[in-house]
Amino acid sequence: MESPLQVKLAGFNVDVDALNEAKANLNEGYMSGKIGFTLDILNNLTPETIAASYARISRDPRPIPELRADARKDVEGSRKSCKVINFTMGHKSIAEHAVFNFDIMGLSRRAVEEVESKRLQSYLEKSQRYITMEGDFVIPKEIQGTPLETRFIQLIEMQNDFYKRNLGKITDWHHAQDYSELFRALNCVDNKDRQTGAIEGLGKEDARYALAQATQAQFGMTASARNIEELIRKLRSSNIEELKEFGEKIQDEIEGVAPSLIKYTEPVDYFTKTRGEIREYVNDLIEKYKIDIKYNMRQRVKLFKNLRRDDSIVAGMIFSSSGFSYDSALFLNEMMSFDERRELLDIADKYQKKHDPKIREHELGDRIAEFTISSSGFAQLKRHRMNTLIPQQYLVDLQYTVPDSIIQTGLAYELNQVVMCSNDLYNNLMSEGFPIMVAEYALTNANRRRVLFDANNRQAYAFCCERENLAAQWDIRATASEYHKEIQKESPLTTRKLCGKDKFYDNK
Repeated sequence: MESPLQVKLAGFNVDVDALNEAKANLNEGYMSGKIGFTLDILNNLTPETIAASYARISRDPRPIPELRADARKDVEGSRKSCKVINFTMGHKSIAEHAVFNFDIMGLSRRAVEEVESKRLQSYLEKSQRYITMEGDFVIPKEIQGTPLETRFIQLIEMQNDFYKRNLGKITDWHHAQDYSELFRALNCVDNKDRQTGAIEGLGKEDARYALAQATQAQFGMTASARNIEELIRKLRSSNIEELKEFGEKIQDEIEGVAPSLIKYTEPVDYFTKTRGEIREYVNDLIEKYKIDIKYNMRQRVKLFKNLRRDDSIVAGMIFSSSGFSYDSALFLNEMMSFDERRELLDIADKYQKKHDPKIREHELGDRIAEFTISSSGFAQLKRHRMNTLIPQQYLVDLQYTVPDSIIQTGLAYELNQVVMCSNDLYNNLMSEGFPIMVAEYALTNANRRRVLFDANNRQAYAFCCERENLAAQWDIRATASEYHKEIQKESPLTTRKLCGKDKFYDNK
C-alpha cells in the first residue's frame, strides 16, 4: 500500500546580496556569458554561506557584509569551513543560522504530536476547527497485512461516519445558542459572515471528537539545520514505521542542500533504547512494590507544590513510563531505595553521548501541574512547548471527553459506541503486542491522557492569556481556567492578573 506521507522542501534562507546581484544582471539585459554568470549565482545559493560567514565573526575583524561576500565567492571553501567548525570543533550553533521550510502532508495526527514536541521549530497545522474533514487516514504499516487491518479500516469508517452524519446537527445546535459575548470578543458583532464562520467552526471542533488519531494532517514546518539534524536522528531511531519514514523523507529532501551542516542523522541507541529500558525498569519496580494504578477521571487539573527536584524528576520518569498518576509516581519514588533511584537515572544516561540532551524530565521543578486532557485539548496544549510538557500514553481507563453540544443533541450514546469500539481495538492491538503508539492510532480525539505541565508564573500568564481567552477552544479553556485557580491559591500576589486576552484590559 502506497504511503500517503509527502514531504517537500519548500525553501531555505539565502544571502540576499546574491539574489540582488542576480536580479541586477538580469535587469541590465546581460546575455550569453552574463546569463551564465547569473545562473552560477543562483545555482550556488545555499544557507551554508551565511553560516560560514557568521562563524568567522568572532575571529575576523572585517565588517560582516565582507565576510558574506567572501563566503559567496567560494562556496566549497565555505562548506569546508562549516564542516570543521560544526563537526570537528563541535560549535553546533553555526548550524542555527541555516533555516529550512518543509511542506508536510499525510502524516497522522498521532505522529504530529511526536514531531511537534520538539521546541525549537515552528509549525502551522491544518485545523480541524476551521476545515471540514474529508475522512483521509493513515493505516500504520505495522497493521497492514495483518488480520486486524480490515477491522482497523472499518473502525475509522465508523468514526468518520459519525462526523459526516452529525456535523450539521451539531452545528445547528450551536446556531441556536447565544454567542453575543463571543462575537464581541472576536470583534464581529456587525459581521454576519464572520459570525456564521465562527459558529460553523464550533460545530466542526465538536464533531471531530469522534475522529481517529490516524486522521491525516498537513502542516508547514520551519527549523534550523541544527534541529533538523537531531529531528532526523530521532525519527530514524523510532520503533514506529511512520516516524521512521518521515525521517527518511526529510533526509531525502535536504540531501546535498547543506551537507556541511547536517551530517549525523543515523539512528542512535540513545533514542532507540532509552525509553524502552526505563519503562521496563519502572514496570519491575511496580511489580516489586505491588502498587495499583488509580484513575481519577473527575479532576481536570491537580497541582503539586514544594517538591524537591530529585523527587519530581524521578517521579516524572515513573509517570512518563507507566499509567501512574503523578500522585502514585511520587509515592513509588518514596518507596524506592536510594540505589534504585540512582539506577533509574543511570538507565536514562546509559546511551547518552556528549551532544545528546538529557531526557526532558530533568526540567521538572518544585511546582508541577498534572492535566487530564482529551486528545483535542492536547492538540492545543502541545503548542505551548516552551513550557515543560511530559505526556503519558493515552489511557482508555481515563474515560473520554464529550462536548456539551453532543450531549444536548442526543448524540452522546452514539459517540460512546464509537469510543467503545475504538477502545476495544486499542486493547486488542495491545494484547497482540503492537507498540503502544500503533494501538493509539485507533483512539479518538475524545480519548484522554495525563500530562505534566511545569511553568513559571511568567509562562503561566502567557498560557492563560491565550487559552482562557473566550475565543479559545472550550476544552483547553476549561483546563486553563482550572490551572489558573490552582496556581492563584499557591501564589496569589504574582498571579493576581491571570486571565484570557478578552479580559486583559479589565484586569489592568
